[in-house]
Amino acid sequence: MTEDTDGSVRKTCYEQNCEQARSLNQQMNQVPILAMTLTGGLWFGAGVTESLDMKVRFVLLLFAGACNLALTLAILRIRDVLESYLEKIKEYFPASFATGQPKNPKLPWLGRYSMVTTYCVLMMIASAASVYGAFFEYWPFEVCAWYGVALLLATLIALYFLLFHRSGAADQSGV
Repeated sequence: MTEDTDGSVRKTCYEQNCEQARSLNQQMNQVPILAMTLTGGLWFGAGVTESLDMKVRFVLLLFAGACNLALTLAILRIRDVLESYLEKIKEYFPASFATGQPKNPKLPWLGRYSMVTTYCVLMMIASAASVYGAFFEYWPFEVCAWYGVALLLATLIALYFLLFHRSGAADQSGV
């Protein structure tokens, strides 16, 4: 980078970080709306459409559960990336940075990730309801539904270890 004698490079970086933070905030706020729309549509399709085969209903509800789980991970990742931009924005002029923590908060226990945590809890409840409905309302197979639950849990644990529990240094560079 070239020498920044008048601070123009720092100012440009600050402005770009602010724009990126606004964009990430917009994306983060769209995730719960997407989750509600997707879940509602899939639940409607599985529960109301009478001409659907039981296996299709089962798959629709499993897909709704998987989507809510994936969107929960996505919103947490977006919030973490947004936090990194907020940290850089604060570095530019700390005295003017709005932390989101008022001097006299009405609910002091709600912190930085409280909105995202609330969304995640609601999406996980919807995911659990979808999976419950799939296995205990629309189970299309002859064997006991608990075998399917055990298989699903084993699959989720295997996916966790394959995707998220890497040995060594994890890649922290990408979105």
